Amino acid sequence: MIKKLVLKNFRNHEFIELKFEKPFVYIHGINGSGKTSVLESIYFCATTKSHRTADEKELILRNEPFMQIKLTTDEDRYDIVLSKNGKRASINGVEKRKISDFIGHLRVVMFAPEDLDLIKGSPSNRRQFLDLEWMQLNKNYLKNLNTYKNVLKQRNSLLKKIGVDDDYTFLNILGEQLFEAGSEIIKERILFIEELNRYLEEIYPLFSNHKVKIIYEPDVNEKGFKNYLQKQQKQDILYQTTLSGPHRDDFYIDFNGFDAKSYASQGEQRLIVVALKLALLKLIEKKTSKQVVLLLDDVLSELDLEKQELFLKHLPKEHQILMNSALPVQGDHIQMIHLKKEI
Repeated sequence: MIKKLVLKNFRNHEFIELKFEKPFVYIHGINGSGKTSVLESIYFCATTKSHRTADEKELILRNEPFMQIKLTTDEDRYDIVLSKNGKRASINGVEKRKISDFIGHLRVVMFAPEDLDLIKGSPSNRRQFLDLEWMQLNKNYLKNLNTYKNVLKQRNSLLKKIGVDDDYTFLNILGEQLFEAGSEIIKERILFIEELNRYLEEIYPLFSNHKVKIIYEPDVNEKGFKNYLQKQQKQDILYQTTLSGPHRDDFYIDFNGFDAKSYASQGEQRLIVVALKLALLKLIEKKTSKQVVLLLDDVLSELDLEKQELFLKHLPKEHQILMNSALPVQGDHIQMIHLKKEI
């Protein structure tokens, strides 16, 4: 359980210290008071990624050289500093030279309005979800993903320099390396989605009578990927990029036999994503045998009162929950934190 959070120069928080005393923490305040930034900082401390921006410099308060997050749990102390020179991260005072050694220690699952892009957004949004969530649970996946990205970069660079009549020896070597890492990525994504679907099938019926399922759409299967890399070099040379592989994978949410993007209402789409995140929480719990922190950013909006009550009723009681809203709620089991000023 998270006990304390200290932010320095994070977003618009010049300095803030929060203490969490109960498993259910409810952060409320007017719009612009920095509620979402508090949850974002915890997510960043767990994953070293923001759910709101790909440009990490946006996390640093304007005109400041760095930002810092200090987070204390029952067991550990986390410290992460971001500056123009990169990230420095430590656990219990021991610096982690590799960010991959830092990721995965603090287990969090986050729902945010941006997560509706898992249904409505681009394939890159959905690939990022697959990668970010599975690499926290599977270090081998993280290793293969990093290898794949590095080799893909080398191969695409070579494709811009080579001609169709040149020697393909080095291109083929890179192709073999790309296949070795890429085939493992395909296998792991299939496994991840199978396991996630198992929990989604348990959780979603708590909120709705509709049927949902995640459908993986690999750009190419393992056999097809190998065949492509061995026989389609000329095509890649002409286009100067690798046109096929796991870097073009996608998935969609099947909603009663149709794509949820087109056939589910805005409220249903939000419920699907919430159920997906709760399924992910169950999966992490099973894989790690550890408690997970659930971060809920503006989760109740666009749900009617009946769905809001259903959702609150079925929230997992065994995990710490940090939730925000512009409106306060009531309950003796809830710790209320009011962010007063607009920042």
